[in-house]
Amino acid sequence: MGTVALRPCSDHSSQCSDQYGFSRTHVLPGNAAALVSETENTMPTRMPIPRTSHRGPTVRRRLIAPVVAALTAAALAACGSGDAGVSAEDAQSQATDLVKLLNIKDGTDLGGKVEFKLGAALTLSGPSASNGASMKNAIELATRQIKAAGGPTITLSVKDIKGPDPVAAKQAASELASERVPAKITSMGDGLGAMLADTDKNKILSLDGVGGAQVFTKGTQYFYGTREVAPSDAVPGALEWFKRANPKGKTVGLVGVDLGPLNAAIQADMKAKIEAAGLTFNGLWETVSPSSQDYASMISKVKKNEPDLLWVAFGGAAPGAFAAQAKSAGIGSELLGIEFTQEAVKASKGVLDKDGFKFAMDYFDAAKPSNPLAKLFAGAYEKAYGEPADFYAANAYEETLMVWDLIRRVVAAGGDPSDSAQLKAALEKDPKFASVYGGDGGTVGTLQIDLATHGVAKRPMGVFEYKDGKVKPLATYDVKGQDFRLAD
Repeated sequence: MGTVALRPCSDHSSQCSDQYGFSRTHVLPGNAAALVSETENTMPTRMPIPRTSHRGPTVRRRLIAPVVAALTAAALAACGSGDAGVSAEDAQSQATDLVKLLNIKDGTDLGGKVEFKLGAALTLSGPSASNGASMKNAIELATRQIKAAGGPTITLSVKDIKGPDPVAAKQAASELASERVPAKITSMGDGLGAMLADTDKNKILSLDGVGGAQVFTKGTQYFYGTREVAPSDAVPGALEWFKRANPKGKTVGLVGVDLGPLNAAIQADMKAKIEAAGLTFNGLWETVSPSSQDYASMISKVKKNEPDLLWVAFGGAAPGAFAAQAKSAGIGSELLGIEFTQEAVKASKGVLDKDGFKFAMDYFDAAKPSNPLAKLFAGAYEKAYGEPADFYAANAYEETLMVWDLIRRVVAAGGDPSDSAQLKAALEKDPKFASVYGGDGGTVGTLQIDLATHGVAKRPMGVFEYKDGKVKPLATYDVKGQDFRLAD
């Protein structure tokens, strides 16, 4: 379903030179287009729906009236604020910058005649719901900008894979296949492996910027990881940092989510990397259900076998909840997370702000974007949604730009962009894409897919520390710990 764009609240404008150096006229303020998004989830998620009644039409009208009033109030509120989602005016001005930053040559067919259905398999409920919401927002932002730039009309089909839950993930795969989507933005190693067979069977080009190309995704021909393999790719550099920062530290353990039959391969990979770094895996490998944040039993086992370095392999809010419980229990290990979000800060109830939290990953710093495309995205996202973009959003945004790039390539070759095989062939012919990571103040970053692993060939990452509302780098490096250096 396409976006229903309400009339802009105002056509007042101001001439200015923006943060990218482009002169333009801005139209202020935005509209309320986000009330109905380009997804199948068109009802406002928090809008109360009246119960049916047998008391006749008068009662029904009385019940419906508050809902209509609420919708009207929401529309008016959206007109008076800048947090109602990306407006048509903002999308248009951002699109002008986007085309320049992507270095799209004049005369290029941007795919304006293409109608493209894009799937999205996201964790929109359960403990990872905030992550999925960030991704959905970023995809919608990108599709609005792409359309405004003269690109294809991209209709989203969004599916909730929950925790991820294997049943929900399989259902999402089945529904996307029945809708014949040629490509999808996906997550969690394609639903912790539950979607992989369907991904190949139905030839849906799938881009995963959450789990990356995990050991269990290898061999899936239509699956590509667009970020570091979390945490595997970050481990070598992180262990090098640990040895330098803690010369007396020798032992390493891990706590994380229970991935069932996938645990063995991940554990073997982690153990090999720990030993390669000259450290010792102390045998601690404790896991809980992805939906649980009760770590009492886990922490009890950690206390009996405390390692010098404890990998905290949780996502979303869970690292903060675990850190708070570990502090209360007196755990003395150096904690090192595999990701960081503001949801973790909230869940820690002040612990992360006071004590700090270290993590190793390809972190997207919305406060200090590394290149012009990252700056455009970070500013546009915060203006549209009223909060800084996290790495979930950043990765989904650049994946949507990847899809547009592939569409343009197929169109330029005279092909059919609704054919996933042609999209895949275009990717393999040139696996380099624009990225919000890396680069510098004047140069957009590059995302390059390794065609052998279907993961990233290179990815800027590092060890970072959050404390008192700020994130600072402790060390930076690339895949396999290449180009390692301690931060200044």
